[in-house]
Amino acid sequence: MKIQVLLPAIGLVVAACGGGSDPVQPEAGHHAGGTMHAADDAQLSQLPDDGVTPVVEIRSAWIRPHPQGRDVTAAYFQAVLTDGHTDRLVSAEIDGASRVEMHGHTMDDQGMMRMRPVGPQDLDDTGPLVFAPAGLHLMVHGLAPVTEGDQVAGTLMFERAGAVSVIFAAQAFAPVTGNEN
Repeated sequence: MKIQVLLPAIGLVVAACGGGSDPVQPEAGHHAGGTMHAADDAQLSQLPDDGVTPVVEIRSAWIRPHPQGRDVTAAYFQAVLTDGHTDRLVSAEIDGASRVEMHGHTMDDQGMMRMRPVGPQDLDDTGPLVFAPAGLHLMVHGLAPVTEGDQVAGTLMFERAGAVSVIFAAQAFAPVTGNEN
């Protein structure tokens, strides 16, 4: 009987994240994504002010349609600096969601992929910050179900650039853009 209850829960996490997972506490050295705590802020050094206010462009933003009957899903995007040299993604919000967390995947000692909350993510002018299936992603909790074709508004909060608005297109697979870098 216990196995029957666990299987749907495992399927939900795999569908939302695009891979195996284990939604547990952050690894040592990582910060809880989404909501930052004062202790977490103290562990991060402030980014240097190089005199150029960063401009961040968000590309290929999408959110997976909800697995049937679930209130958790995953969202993805690419953040690119179009001006400036460095910034840091510190949190994310999605309209209507009760909680949004930044997550990543790591390999454990037994070779199993595990999903873990991660802290702020640095962005520099050497390439995009990529949130994609089986990698960094936003875990979106408590959002009313979205289906293919819906659009969901959100905000990504960067340390230096501030709030950057984004529209996530609900679709089952990553958009094919040809501009992945």
